[in-house]
Amino acid sequence: MARRILPYVRQHETHRQLVGRARPGGWGGAGRLDLDAIIVPTARTSGHLEHAVSLAQAAGCWLIVLCSRETRAGEVSRLFTDKRFGKGMAVDIPAGYRHPWLAFRSSDLARDSESQVCMNPNGDLSTKRNLGLLLARMLGWSRIFFMDDDVRGVSLADLHATVSMLDRYRSVGMRVTDYADNSVVCHAHRATGANQDVFVSGSVLAVNCEQLFGFFPEIYNEDWLFFYDDARAGRLGWSGRDVTQLRYDPFENVRRAERQEFGDVLAEGLYALLHIGSGVTDATAGYWDEFLARRKEFLEDIIRRADPVVPEIGQKIVRAVQTALLCLMQLQPQAFEEYIKAWRADLRDWAERLETVPKAGSMQEALEALALGSVQRSHPTVHEPVGTVPAPT
Repeated sequence: MARRILPYVRQHETHRQLVGRARPGGWGGAGRLDLDAIIVPTARTSGHLEHAVSLAQAAGCWLIVLCSRETRAGEVSRLFTDKRFGKGMAVDIPAGYRHPWLAFRSSDLARDSESQVCMNPNGDLSTKRNLGLLLARMLGWSRIFFMDDDVRGVSLADLHATVSMLDRYRSVGMRVTDYADNSVVCHAHRATGANQDVFVSGSVLAVNCEQLFGFFPEIYNEDWLFFYDDARAGRLGWSGRDVTQLRYDPFENVRRAERQEFGDVLAEGLYALLHIGSGVTDATAGYWDEFLARRKEFLEDIIRRADPVVPEIGQKIVRAVQTALLCLMQLQPQAFEEYIKAWRADLRDWAERLETVPKAGSMQEALEALALGSVQRSHPTVHEPVGTVPAPT
């Protein structure tokens, strides 16, 4: 690591200066919305999708719902029918789904049962988003918009303003400010009196699929890694629009902080380098040794500031941050070097795969290639609506 950057190694409270902004008056509210599909990775019941259906109806685009856990494609398709929405597709993603196009070295690290250092706390979220990217490439879509099932308050104007910026940026996000889209540690930083900003989010993200794009690794802050190279190249934008998400208690389950720690440190450390004009080449073991020390100070400061906080909240904050601190103490600089090496190799492999992914003449054909269903179902029922692709058995 170059000595010149040592004095500047720290965790930043905001990364706003790393994203491009919407030009004043840049979108006048007129013109056709140039959007192919809204893609929703969902694990909640179908009732949480009403906002997405309404938005897709207003936008006149496809709505692709990728279902697992509490969501079933049949239930989602019935919602489409109830809403008289004809451009929806619900797909069941079976537990443990794998596909050769989604095989990554970084995923192998996240699934390593021995170390559990860079664990994945997000279930199949990354897999679903990556499937959305593959569908876009196979179907020749130019622009897609990812939206999580807990996001609310996205208007057609918000969508239009965000997608319109893809003329200048490879990816453009909104911010989720209420309830803030932050890690447990960053929530604690704010709750103890510090200024903690919110970054653009993969929860509400437009992607230009005509250009080379990354993938979502199976790790916390997977969206930050997805658009890292866009941020580095000045091709990540923020439309100036803020939305909401369902509230939750970030300090209720202390294991949440533990599961997030590696991904939070990785992303914050990589973006800290961008602030000083550096990149992954400077993310050496020496750099991570220094950044881990600064992260430790950051967590310890939060714990010290928790004393004046209302006891029932302050105690939960301390427990959560102490759990993150215990996890941090076990992290080694070499683990970050190893993960980055695997991730960058995955990006090279991904770029090659995208060049060879076959074009599909229909949604059903694309889903067949992804082993997610076929046009002909062997035992259809009278209750199975059109637009449902069941998981393979």
